[in-house]
Amino acid sequence: MYVENVDPAVAARYGRVVDRPEEADLAVVRLQAPYEQRESPLERHFHSGSLEFPPEEIRRLEALCATVPTAVDVFLDRPAVLTGLSSAAALLTGSFGAYDDLVLDVVFGRCDAEGVLPFDLPSSMAEVEASFGDVPFSMPNPLFRCGRRADG
Repeated sequence: MYVENVDPAVAARYGRVVDRPEEADLAVVRLQAPYEQRESPLERHFHSGSLEFPPEEIRRLEALCATVPTAVDVFLDRPAVLTGLSSAAALLTGSFGAYDDLVLDVVFGRCDAEGVLPFDLPSSMAEVEASFGDVPFSMPNPLFRCGRRADG
């Protein structure tokens, strides 16, 4: 197993951890929802800006997914555009602070992923910009809708 942003000692309890994706049967990648670092004293403490991953990061992750089946977990401290990842990843999960072993339990089928989204996950940044920020459900075509139940 190839891992990124997963404690290798924890991952080793689930299988042999390798250094390169080409050596793996599976990759597990944990990501932070995208944001732009701001410098003002107030904004420094809040994630803001674009909800899209940079294009070079999407290309890198798509290449990884093309190399080996990849489970991607995104820490959703804010909404994120996951459109490119949803079509490339073998498994895509959103979490809200889960420990590595819990995410790996889902990846390896030891438990089911279960939850309800607390906000829409937009299909694109253009959709976000065209919506009304203060009006719930004003995005006509989110990738995943707020309140949608996700089971295993």
